[in-house]
Amino acid sequence: MPIIERRIVIPASPDRVWEVLSDVPAQPKWMRDLKAIRFVAPSGSTTAPPDSIRAGVGTRAVGTVRMFGLEQSDPVEIDAFDPPRHFGLRHLGRFAGRGDFWLTPVHDGTATLVHWREELLSPAVRLGRLGRLIDGLFAPLFELVFREDLRRLRQLVVVSDGRAAGTPRRARPTAAPGAGPG
Repeated sequence: MPIIERRIVIPASPDRVWEVLSDVPAQPKWMRDLKAIRFVAPSGSTTAPPDSIRAGVGTRAVGTVRMFGLEQSDPVEIDAFDPPRHFGLRHLGRFAGRGDFWLTPVHDGTATLVHWREELLSPAVRLGRLGRLIDGLFAPLFELVFREDLRRLRQLVVVSDGRAAGTPRRARPTAAPGAGPG
């Protein structure tokens, strides 16, 4: 499949965007096709229940993805975790490949450029030339989905009153007690 890259500027600091983006269990809130995700304990581990696992290099998870009406499992492994700059993972399932997010401060650090790059290889490529043609047809659909996902991420980071989460509210002037309209 072709490489898909999307970008968006989010009016919040990279730390705030990272806080939301790297919260793996909450990613279904902004990734439309990701219906659920759970951490997987390292193989052979008897001391790390999945709910105690934190995201980091080597962390594995399994997502339930519903794309084009089909539900499937998407096992992943985080292979880049550099707060608040780079979050990357390898897709290990039927749709193999990788995904990366880079966060760059812009506007003196009051906003963040999020650059998302995905390279997915669908099972269709095993069909040879026809499979590669079919695989190429997925690209425009994924571009639309990822663009909307980034918009949902921005909405999740920015609170409803338009103020970036984590930025202090401006003090509102208050009238002195007993002061009324002139």
